[in-house]
Amino acid sequence: MPAERLGLRDRGRVREGGVADLVVFDPATVADVAAYLEPARYPTGIRHVIVNGRRALRDGAETGERPGRLLRRA
Repeated sequence: MPAERLGLRDRGRVREGGVADLVVFDPATVADVAAYLEPARYPTGIRHVIVNGRRALRDGAETGERPGRLLRRA
């Protein structure tokens, strides 16, 4: 619904041929480990991140891919 409310017609649903942004995580181990002195630390427990159908994070490690872009209201 958020994508639809913003007028982003090609987003918001996982389907063949669609543009997908997905996060795969273990709810038992996901945690925010950032601190005041280290605010840019990544959270733990996040295994995979897929942006626009391309892997940005695989097995907890960055892939070097940067497939995202800024989305504006339609």
